Amino acid sequence: MEIDYTQQPPISDFGSMRLDVPEPTVLPNGVKIYVIDGGAHEVNRVEVAFGGGTFDEDKPMVATLVAAMTVHGSERHSSQEVAETLDYCGSWFGSRCLDHHTVITLHSLNRCLGTVLPMIADAVMHPAFPESEFQLVIAKMRSAYQTARSKVKYISNVHAQRLFFGEEHPLARDVHDAHFDDITTADLRRFHSRYYRPQNCTIVLAGRIDDAVLRLVTDIFGNIPRGGDVPAPRTHATERSATRYATVHHPGAVQAGITMLMPAPGRSHADYIKLRVLVMALGGYFGSRLMSNVREDKGYTYGITASLLGRATGANISIATECDNAYVEPLIAEVRSEIERLGREPIPEDELGMVKQYIMSDLAKTLDTPFSIAGYVDSTLFFGVDRDYLNRQVREIAAVTPGELMLLARKYLHADDATIVVAGDEAATAS
Repeated sequence: MEIDYTQQPPISDFGSMRLDVPEPTVLPNGVKIYVIDGGAHEVNRVEVAFGGGTFDEDKPMVATLVAAMTVHGSERHSSQEVAETLDYCGSWFGSRCLDHHTVITLHSLNRCLGTVLPMIADAVMHPAFPESEFQLVIAKMRSAYQTARSKVKYISNVHAQRLFFGEEHPLARDVHDAHFDDITTADLRRFHSRYYRPQNCTIVLAGRIDDAVLRLVTDIFGNIPRGGDVPAPRTHATERSATRYATVHHPGAVQAGITMLMPAPGRSHADYIKLRVLVMALGGYFGSRLMSNVREDKGYTYGITASLLGRATGANISIATECDNAYVEPLIAEVRSEIERLGREPIPEDELGMVKQYIMSDLAKTLDTPFSIAGYVDSTLFFGVDRDYLNRQVREIAAVTPGELMLLARKYLHADDATIVVAGDEAATAS
């Protein structure tokens, strides 16, 4: 069959998909284990998650540093021994810190798991926190934040979050040298002793999981003593400032960073999934309204995004971009215009169909591999998502209408109520 490449292929409905999240196995000491078995290769990923994250710190960066320092050895294995073993076995080890969770991840060949997992589990549960290597990690993180603070995109985002969430909120933290100067290894040990306990641990095991792999994980983590009670997750009140527009002077900046934040309902709200479709149409993909107008038509920026950011404790809409200082005001005016248009005119059916197909394609990636399915299981644990969330997304996205989205735009997209921060050279912006 010869294909006519001059003709656009027909667009058809995406079809159906479904994901059933497995039930976890709970070990006698309280460790929960989710198993996602599959894939064509003898590889696995062991994700070890503990309750306790950036919202639960006494000092900024402590939770992140605890996770980062686990790769630097335990009381029985030096950081060099850990690094050489991982390198020899072709394994990879990393960590990330979320609002209320810390996640440590090991990728390994099945045949090497018996060598690397006991060492990594020992480093996770009994880290040495050597002072010399602690100072190296601190220096690396300090440098990364110093670099970030020189970028207008980072500056506008931090200041917008301070106005939107409140000066003391964890999401509004602007990490400075003084924060690093104030942290000691004693702070790390204190956080670790509070949260790194079996009853506070969830493991997501993905890949080719045979009986030997599962038995190894169960034996290692199931034999850890339970320990004392774990503190409840900390809550932080949001104290939004009355200021709706602010500028931050960054001398010599050739571009300006612009961040706009608006309130949104959390993931458990009935409007959340449909609101995600609306925000995607506004600025969530390359063919979105903001990209088509602000980039393609006006040429004000190389890129602009709108995102619905759902967390375990709430959500907000974020619009972010960078542009020449001279284009700041006309760009903001165009964003306001696109927001208002969504509440005034229903999205045409063909445009909405394209947005739906884009989102459905993105959801389908969740089912590609055991690792991507494990990533969805992560979301049920870390972000307040229920077990049927993916299946509800498929149903609600397919059913949402232009009229519903127009009503949602009137309900949630209020440009006049957006917190807007512009970071750039004020002299150039004013000109």
